[in-house]
Amino acid sequence: MTFLSPTILFGLAAVSIPLIIHLLSMRKTREIDFSSIRFIEELKHESIRRLQLKHWILIFLRMLLIAALVMMFARPVGEGFISGAMSGEQETRVLIVVDNSASMSMEYDSQDLLERTKKQIPAVINAYPGQTTIDIWKTCPPQQVFSGEAGDQNIYDIVTDIQTTLSTDKIWDVVDSIIIKTDVREPNRECFIFSDFQYNPDKAKIASYTDSLDVPWRFYLITQPEIVHNLSLRKGEVISQVRLPDQILKVNTHIENDGTIDMDYVPVELYLDDQRVGQVVSSIKAKLGKDFGFEAFPGRTGIVNGRITLPKDDFNFDNSLTIDLPIPDQVACTIIGTSKEDIYLLETALTSIDRKSEFMLISTKATSVIDRISLDETDVLILVNPKQITDQALLQIQTFISNGGGVIWFMGDRYERNLESMQYAGLKIPTPRDMVILTGENYIPVIAPDRNHPVLDGLRIRNFDTELPQVFRYVKVNTSSNMTQILTLSNGDPFLVDIKHGNGQMFVFTSLLDLKWNDLPMRGFMVPLIHRMLLVLATDEINSIPVFVDDIKVIRLDRDLIHSEWSVVMPSGHSVLYIPDFNNESLNIAKTNELGSYKVLSDGLPYTAFSTRLSLAEYPSNRIPKDIILAQFPSDDVVRWIDPDAELSQTLQDIRLGKSLWRYFLIAALIVFILETIVGRMTPEELRTKHE
Repeated sequence: MTFLSPTILFGLAAVSIPLIIHLLSMRKTREIDFSSIRFIEELKHESIRRLQLKHWILIFLRMLLIAALVMMFARPVGEGFISGAMSGEQETRVLIVVDNSASMSMEYDSQDLLERTKKQIPAVINAYPGQTTIDIWKTCPPQQVFSGEAGDQNIYDIVTDIQTTLSTDKIWDVVDSIIIKTDVREPNRECFIFSDFQYNPDKAKIASYTDSLDVPWRFYLITQPEIVHNLSLRKGEVISQVRLPDQILKVNTHIENDGTIDMDYVPVELYLDDQRVGQVVSSIKAKLGKDFGFEAFPGRTGIVNGRITLPKDDFNFDNSLTIDLPIPDQVACTIIGTSKEDIYLLETALTSIDRKSEFMLISTKATSVIDRISLDETDVLILVNPKQITDQALLQIQTFISNGGGVIWFMGDRYERNLESMQYAGLKIPTPRDMVILTGENYIPVIAPDRNHPVLDGLRIRNFDTELPQVFRYVKVNTSSNMTQILTLSNGDPFLVDIKHGNGQMFVFTSLLDLKWNDLPMRGFMVPLIHRMLLVLATDEINSIPVFVDDIKVIRLDRDLIHSEWSVVMPSGHSVLYIPDFNNESLNIAKTNELGSYKVLSDGLPYTAFSTRLSLAEYPSNRIPKDIILAQFPSDDVVRWIDPDAELSQTLQDIRLGKSLWRYFLIAALIVFILETIVGRMTPEELRTKHE
């Protein structure tokens, strides 16, 4: 226990006053006349003894009363972070870090958490009347907004100007950076962090400026109220890979109830191009989630802007999620084979898909050696049993796939000539083992292990099983974990394999489109199958893939459009001009600090679109528990956790200087005074004797 006004303790000398008065009064003799001395002996042994005991009790109570009053006025406090002498006489550096990330926009008691924080900061400043330097930082972006004396009146206006952002804070990285680069010479160092603490501090870094320094930093972690009423859109994705204006799109979403109360009759709505095309109403229990599915027709080609919405609640940044759906209006195919006979059936099949040549743009090339390939204007490259592919061409194919291109590869009897080169180029295709040739009328039927694959799902085939082909010759291959078998031979060997490769995709047939190899060309199944494969591969999802807020979005540009005037319309409607990266034929969009859909225009015409997403770390429910954060600090001597419902001014005083104890001494003084009054009151006999 310490005292904020220790000089008043000299008043404890007054405790001796009742004793001194009593001792002085004993020196005076009072004569009393008795009519008889018969009662003197009895008075000596009973009344005098009782009277003396009462006097000593009264003296003790009066001394105790004076002591309690003196202790009360000396302002006693319990043990705290900082001694009273240090806080008032030594220089202090106070660091205030304000979290202004997206999660601090959550509303509580009709104000968001950042506004609540800004109203609490004056309580911190007013707690330092001595020689104090105050530094105030915000986290998004990390920036010092004030540095000066505690008495500077401009500090309050500066704090008021701090605004909420959609950014991610990574608050402990900010704190580490500030402490490391701040030149602090004051002997007392205290750091206040206002945040909802969605990141865990690094234990080693915390120890570096709490244990390792001669003068450690002391931390006050000022937390925020828990969320009560909030539904959160966690996922919204189109699972249909085949996209046409008249083809049903399937959209899945996942919603979490992050609050503490059940939500009933919640409307979840899907919009396409600002037209509501779907709605479900459901109830979601507190701390639980639900999945919802929508089906709708896009109705047109180009970039269709979708949006999933929830009603407003305490945190609105997770109530809407935009989706940009590229619906191809043309597919450019390049077919390369060894001879015209190799590609004839395939070219015929593609022509039958689009007889008016408006949707399909087909170019063919017959060559024995594939040396250089121009794929700038190609959406899908189809290779039919190529005889020889140079290393340079294979690297071009690999780059094409990695940049989002699509490849259909028909493996045949010439695979051995390209095997070593394909492995050198790093193409992730099934490794050929040997050739399987069936003789006579023998064949192996094809089966579909998973009809939910995007290529097969929704195929309008009257009898699916009877349309699957029979195989007479194929390449036996080894597959890996990154490959999905779409169609399989009945003996377990792959017939059609789906391979993800960087940002692109590849389909590999282990049998040629040839009647000597299989009867697929005779099946009505062939044309719709290849059609859907082309649509899956041609959909330009690379440019429309969403990014997190503040991340750089890279847009791949067509070479013939790279010299156009490029602009980006932000969700707020503000338009920004951009200069392309001519070397990489891309557009690097760095200003993504808004939430929603960004439209990319080429000479004022729509080119593509993409959306931004709120970082998963900024959802209000993603808070680190108190015990986990405090466990990163070496001891309780350097950190204090302040609950959101605490009265900050009094709490800080109790923490820094120790809990104020004067009330307890006041209560003790009142109790002693009451006891002294009871003990010191006169009995009727004493009153009568005194009166006589």
